[in-house]
Amino acid sequence: MNTTYFAELSRQLTARGMPDEEVAATVADLSGYLAESGSPDAREEFGGPDAFADRLTRSDRGERPGAADETWKWTSDIYTDRLLLNQYGAEGWEVEGIDFAGRFVCRRSPGAAMRWEYRRESTQGAKDREALTVELAPDGWELCGRWLYMAYFKRPLAASDGPAATLTTTPAPPARHVFFSAKYRGLIAVFAVSVILLVLGIGFDVIDLDRPVVYWAILVAAALGGLAGWYGVKRDITRGAQSPHRPKAVTEP
Repeated sequence: MNTTYFAELSRQLTARGMPDEEVAATVADLSGYLAESGSPDAREEFGGPDAFADRLTRSDRGERPGAADETWKWTSDIYTDRLLLNQYGAEGWEVEGIDFAGRFVCRRSPGAAMRWEYRRESTQGAKDREALTVELAPDGWELCGRWLYMAYFKRPLAASDGPAATLTTTPAPPARHVFFSAKYRGLIAVFAVSVILLVLGIGFDVIDLDRPVVYWAILVAAALGGLAGWYGVKRDITRGAQSPHRPKAVTEP
């Protein structure tokens, strides 16, 4: 079923003028994303191939991206994403989606850019996400991407600031593409040290792999650690639900 879907999507993208190389790369990215997400049905995940092709080749204003438009892909952790989204949204960067690698795909049109604001919400599946999208729509919020339990929404600042949301000048595109907070780097460091200690313990016979109880201990510790890590991340996502107040701009971490 998905093979037929992607074949039709390729045909629709080609018909809309997307170069063959870009069509192939796009379909490959989407196939990889579908496999990572665990969703069995491409149509349920992305919608009809014709409508999805429109979304991939046209901006939200119904226009194809101009040749002079700036594009930028970047990623961050859950502790900095909302602040950075609003910081760069104030510089005119509009999120058009999140790719299979979890990167925010942004576009900006020099000379016609406007400020954007963003919010992140925790959702429990497609139905919950759809209901939330309908609930937020009257206030101008539009779904612009999702990742795991998180749904991201955008709206132009013109919805609240009026003409002041228009940018007369735009800063240069950021040179960075990866933003990880100190907390995230600390979690990675703890994991790396734990693995190193385990390897050293085995290498110097501190941990005796000839004893079956050691295998069980490692398996139990890995299971408990993985469960605790999953719960902690989900808790942080839920606690990080968007406040009704607009976040203040911050400097880069």
